[in-house]
Amino acid sequence: MILLLILLGAVWAALIIIFLIRIHSSKKKIGEADERLQLMLDAAPMCCELWNKDQKVLACNEEAVRLFESSSRQEFCERFFDLCPERQPCGRLSSEMAAEAISKAFDTGFQRFEWVHRKLNGELIPSEVTLVRIKYKGEYVLVGYILDLREHYRMLDELRLARDAAEKASSAKSSFLANTSHEMRTPMNAILGITEILLSDKTLSTGIREALNKIYNSGDLLLGIVNDILDLSKIEAGKLELSPAPYQVASLINDTVALNMLRIGSKPVEFKLSVDKDIPSTLIGDELRIKQILNNLLSNSIKYTIKGTVKLSVSVATESEDKKTESPVSGKGSETTIIFTVCDTGQGMTEDQVEKIFDKFSRFNKEVNLAIEGTGLGMDITHNLVKMMNGKISVDSKVNMGTVFTVHLPQERAGSEVLGLEVAQSLQNFELYDAKQLRRAQIVYESMPYGSVLIVDDVETNLYVAKGLLTPYGLSIDTAGSGYEAIEKIRNGKVYDIVFMDHMMPKMDGMEATGEIRKLGYTHPVIALTANAVAGQADVFLANGFDGFISKPIDIRKLNEVLKKFVRCRQVIKTGEATQQSIDPQLAGFFVRDATKAISALEQILQKNGVYEDEDIALYTINVHGMKSCLANIGENELSALAAKLEKAGKDLDFALIENETPAFLGKLQSIIGKLTSPKKAGENGDALNADPAYLREKFMVIMEACEEYDRNTVKAVLAELEPKKWPSALKESLGIMTEQLLIGDFDGVSVTAKTIIDMTL
Repeated sequence: MILLLILLGAVWAALIIIFLIRIHSSKKKIGEADERLQLMLDAAPMCCELWNKDQKVLACNEEAVRLFESSSRQEFCERFFDLCPERQPCGRLSSEMAAEAISKAFDTGFQRFEWVHRKLNGELIPSEVTLVRIKYKGEYVLVGYILDLREHYRMLDELRLARDAAEKASSAKSSFLANTSHEMRTPMNAILGITEILLSDKTLSTGIREALNKIYNSGDLLLGIVNDILDLSKIEAGKLELSPAPYQVASLINDTVALNMLRIGSKPVEFKLSVDKDIPSTLIGDELRIKQILNNLLSNSIKYTIKGTVKLSVSVATESEDKKTESPVSGKGSETTIIFTVCDTGQGMTEDQVEKIFDKFSRFNKEVNLAIEGTGLGMDITHNLVKMMNGKISVDSKVNMGTVFTVHLPQERAGSEVLGLEVAQSLQNFELYDAKQLRRAQIVYESMPYGSVLIVDDVETNLYVAKGLLTPYGLSIDTAGSGYEAIEKIRNGKVYDIVFMDHMMPKMDGMEATGEIRKLGYTHPVIALTANAVAGQADVFLANGFDGFISKPIDIRKLNEVLKKFVRCRQVIKTGEATQQSIDPQLAGFFVRDATKAISALEQILQKNGVYEDEDIALYTINVHGMKSCLANIGENELSALAAKLEKAGKDLDFALIENETPAFLGKLQSIIGKLTSPKKAGENGDALNADPAYLREKFMVIMEACEEYDRNTVKAVLAELEPKKWPSALKESLGIMTEQLLIGDFDGVSVTAKTIIDMTL
């Protein structure tokens, strides 16, 4: 029995020894694990610490000691809250914000936020703090990670400085381009203008005329290069913006084809056109930039096609294709995608050349094509414009067989009407204005001895050119060499039908001079002449007292339009009191159209009941400014003065005056529109229409209907029937205007003139 007890005791002793050994072994393993964990934490490249629910730091790693330059881990844990400024950048106490963050982390299990720490020596450390809830020894604790953001912020500062430097360089580049544009266009104005004047001399010999034509064409080419460089620079600076607006597709095709048929000249190249009858009649997009794309592609094909064909095809995508594209206007699914294809039988390109076609300054086979002019910028600009419109462009080419460019441009519909078979065939049959007439030959100079103009320019050459271009009109021409001289002339009582004001002049530029002229109460038209292609924008000039602008070198077609609008159409009696009978029919049509647009815009602004945005006031000011000149043109000087008053109210943000006096102004405008559009009987004045108003109404109704269908032949035939008959001078002049409008494809203008005459026959 004693032996048994001894054996049992030995077994228990052995078991106890084994248990103690295992406990010791487990503690050793745990200690080893803790040691490994501590080693890993100390090697971590960010600060780590352990928090309990009492917001006390239980432990930290070696990186925390190093970053905050503490003497030991114990000091870091005990003085952690000394390592924060009293308040965070938001203004709140650090202790309050820390307590909130720790509490939320225990509740949600995770918190991340930015925090500003402070070393014991006072240096601030911006950081990102992450708190993660874990279970440790049966209790929840937080592991905190501190990421030092000083290097991150240093890089941001460097990037910000680099961005500011880039923006400064871009601004300097834009300023340089604006000034360069002006400096280059000013001598170009002289070259092209003087050549234009000399070419108007009918007595020139053939040799001299050919030489002058070469000068003119070379100057025009140089001007195109300047424009390409400016466009490319604006694209690279991100300052080239699209201007979406409704446009007539038939007009776009008509204008593009007419211009590019001129480029073919005498080359044995046939131009072909294919137009889909299902293309919408009116689309919304940037018509000017679309024309630029097409002109670049067609010009390229014509240049590199010695003989053969160049074909432009215009079609519309199917509904399924449309859904894949976004509108560049609204960003929503576009309603249609228009497809342009330019195909030629020219030199063609290799695969390597196709890959480089959209690179800057790319020109191929230079040895063979030495006589072909150009910088190689056009295709790069085209590629960028297509991308800006959310479109696509592709190229397929084979050497000695030709090239095909295909462009898909998403556009928005402006209605459900399509071109139709008749209009499509009319375009395909080239029933356009005579494309072989040069630009100069399209101008019909009409004598305006009753008109007077003032030309303001500090460069004598520019004055000479402008006077030469105006001389064929028989105008009374006055000149001024500076803005000061122009102001003095007007202060002394001079009144002109038009003041042509140079934009960039020393000491006082055109903007400042026009502002001073307007302060004198002068309400007659002032037109800006600007060689600054970058800054020369219509809204800028209209907002600064101008009635329009003409770019230098002076485009004689634009000059002709301005003279017709402000001089020839200004049939006002000398006393300044205009009567309905004294206003030219076309001027009346212009006024009614302009006034109707202004009334619509102003009424929409007034409906906002005083809650105006900056663009509302800008639009208001521009519209009343425009009406100020239009009213002066028809002799409504009193109402023009009221428009000037409202314009000043817009600039001064005088909302009370705007709201009190604009309704009455609109009412008077409506009254004038009513007078100008009211039926008049033949024989009311000495210049009335002849005694067969029914015949005239019938003919002009035919013209209006033909204009809706872009039926040039019908309009031309009716005008040819009317022209030989003896009509009063007013009608005779209107027929001449319509013939000229038809010549340049202005169907809207023809229709408005016809409508005005119909109203007068009722």
